[in-house]
Amino acid sequence: MGINGNRGRQRKAILILAVLVLAVQAPLPGRASPVTRAEQERRRAEEEKSRAESEAQQLEEKLGQSRQKEQALEEELVRLLALKDILESDMEELKTQIQGADRDYRQAEEKRQRQYDILKKRIQFLYEEGDITYLDILLKAKNIGDVVSQTEYFRQLYEYDQEIIQRYEKLKQEAAGKKELLEEKQSQLEVMEEENESQQKELEGFIAARQKESSGFALELEAAQARAAQAAGEVIRKTEEIRILRARQEEERIRQEEERIRQEQERVRQEQESAGQESGAAGREPGAAGREPGGAGREPGGAGQESGSAGTAQDSAGTAGGRSVKSIGGTEFGRNVADYALQFVGNPYVYGGTSLTGGTDCSGYTQSVYRHFGVSIPRTSGEQAGFGREIPYEDMEPGDLVCYSGHVAMYIGGGRIVHASSRKEGIKVSNDPAYRTIVSIRRPWQ
Repeated sequence: MGINGNRGRQRKAILILAVLVLAVQAPLPGRASPVTRAEQERRRAEEEKSRAESEAQQLEEKLGQSRQKEQALEEELVRLLALKDILESDMEELKTQIQGADRDYRQAEEKRQRQYDILKKRIQFLYEEGDITYLDILLKAKNIGDVVSQTEYFRQLYEYDQEIIQRYEKLKQEAAGKKELLEEKQSQLEVMEEENESQQKELEGFIAARQKESSGFALELEAAQARAAQAAGEVIRKTEEIRILRARQEEERIRQEEERIRQEQERVRQEQESAGQESGAAGREPGAAGREPGGAGREPGGAGQESGSAGTAQDSAGTAGGRSVKSIGGTEFGRNVADYALQFVGNPYVYGGTSLTGGTDCSGYTQSVYRHFGVSIPRTSGEQAGFGREIPYEDMEPGDLVCYSGHVAMYIGGGRIVHASSRKEGIKVSNDPAYRTIVSIRRPWQ
């Protein structure tokens, strides 16, 4: 009993010891082995690294977008400042032209008035003295010598009177033309002043918004003004180069025209000399001339008919030129656009308008023309200056937009533009695309 009891107690003790050993060796819930903890920490570190990299990338993207936005805003500020500088430069140039036009008109008007006074005195003299007639000369003449002398005097007076009248009419037309030019330039200046006011409001609004967004905007504005002045100067310089080029082309055109006239005069002289020699030969052969009177009589008639036909052709060409203006060169689409725009020449200018018949401003005019062909372009001249493909001046074609600061026109070929110019002029054709500083030339359909 005693021995068996001891053995039982020993087995129980061994069993309890084994259970305790197994309990110690088994993993406890909530506790990890060193290997498991290391794996978890590694994974956690990788997740944190990946999250940090993602946040850094997002931050970099935001910074990049912010820089792009800042650069875009800076470029827009430079653009607005440059356009204002260019417009103010054009306004100063136009004011100088107005001063010259006003001076020319005043001088022309003074000449007209002086000639009018001369004409008025002559009319008063004729009224007071009565009209001199050939009968008066015959009755007062003592002999035939007096008649001849008085008749010559009468002829000279008549020619003098005619000269006075013709000179007055010429001076009157010159004064009227100079007055018309002066009023056109004054009307152009009114439109430019409206555009300048609009640009000023846009610039002030932009600056006010930027001042709220950027604490260092003062330095940014100073730098933008310097860049804008440089950009405006470059644009003005390029336009001056275009004007010099156009002047040279015009000189060459005049030279060629003078050469053509000289050659034509030489051809006529040679033909006259040849005709004189043939006439002399015909005079030495009276029999031959006498045998064919009918034929000789028919030749002048034929020549007269040819001359009449030529005159009709010239009149027809002149009438066509006066009736309408057509685009020249370029693509068929560009010519169609330009020719459609030309249909509205003479219609009124209305600031802010878009009606091709009831009234439109410059950008409303070009926008409405292109809308007719299914091409959508922006509304304002400033926006149109950045729309489509930019074209060098020497590659301009009909339909291209010639963009100025605060204005836009359409090129029609042959060195001419059509545009809604001013209230006085309405929609008109002008002969000089570089009459203002050219900011850009755009082809909207490309």
